[in-house]
Amino acid sequence: MSRPLVINGATTPKSLIEIADNKIFTHAWRILDEFQSSDTNTGSVGLTGGTIPSGTTAIGTFVDTRRQSGPGAHPVGTETYSTTSTFFQYNGTETEDYVRPLKWDSTLNGIRESSNSDLDSHLIAQALSFLTSTADNYGLGQYRLQPSSPTGGTWENMGSITDRITNSNGTVTENITKLWKKTSQSGTFNTSVRRPLKIDTSTTPDSIKEMTDDEIKGLVKRFSNRIIESGIGTYVVQEDAPASGTWIRSGDAFHDDRRTVADATYTGSYTGYYAGSRTYSGTYTGNYSGTYTGNYTGTAYAGSYLGPGTAFYGGFARAVNMYYVGYYAAVYTGNYTGTYTGNYDGSRTYSNSGYAGAYSGDYTGATVQTGTESISNVSLWMRTS
Repeated sequence: MSRPLVINGATTPKSLIEIADNKIFTHAWRILDEFQSSDTNTGSVGLTGGTIPSGTTAIGTFVDTRRQSGPGAHPVGTETYSTTSTFFQYNGTETEDYVRPLKWDSTLNGIRESSNSDLDSHLIAQALSFLTSTADNYGLGQYRLQPSSPTGGTWENMGSITDRITNSNGTVTENITKLWKKTSQSGTFNTSVRRPLKIDTSTTPDSIKEMTDDEIKGLVKRFSNRIIESGIGTYVVQEDAPASGTWIRSGDAFHDDRRTVADATYTGSYTGYYAGSRTYSGTYTGNYSGTYTGNYTGTAYAGSYLGPGTAFYGGFARAVNMYYVGYYAAVYTGNYTGTYTGNYDGSRTYSNSGYAGAYSGDYTGATVQTGTESISNVSLWMRTS
């Protein structure tokens, strides 16, 4: 397809000529410079720990998991703390209200404005090629995931994800990687090259005029839409590259690691409550004090009695102490009420529905180890074709 027309100053008088490859580079760079200047252009990538913004699609997550306790803790369960970070890419459709460069139409044998497909085949295609290049002096507007700033140009930190590991003293070790966006290139472009021509409707009649730098940058709307349409310049965050298309890892792989857990024998004390029924048998000796009421049955009673009595001497009655000895021959039955205190020595069975107590001994249970294991790993993948 025909390329945009520019003024050819090498002829006398001046003429029009299709732009050369080494001249189109500058205009592709201008488009990318406009693309990187906003974090919300279609095709831009971001990172959040919450809800992704409107007009974006999630392109992958990183989940950091860590043990609730450090090495040596026991017994432990399978519960972990977790933090989810979501990567997203803006994918809305930009309104293409830009100025279109002029081209030579061999079918019409005349000049007309470039169509979308004309732009896609050269100027936009060149910008996409620069965007996905790994060379230091290209890749303006590109994203990478790695701990430190990449080389070649200037990179802006767009956010970070963290892998946390719990230590024995309760502290947490953090391993951090960052999402970087390239905001300037290390290479330079010849900004004095001829700009594509446009139709100037501000004159009467219409005339032909060179596009301004801002009008060339306005082609970013077509560029952004083309990222989503073609897939070139889109990203995913996952362990492996997608099966469809050509993808390169943009940066480094990042792992979620955490402490391992294994059964181990340890010594400790346990205090708790046993809620089931239990039976206890043993010998009990102690004092019993209580009231006893019952029947008494016995045989005849024999005994003597010393006490006051009356004796007659000389015809007179006299009060004296005297003994009486006698027998009661009948059996006596009756009630006896009183208090008895004494010792009980014997066996008895005791039942209860609950028991509370402490136990010390050796246990075997899940214990947090000093070693770590990789739970998952992710990379930022960029599509190049």
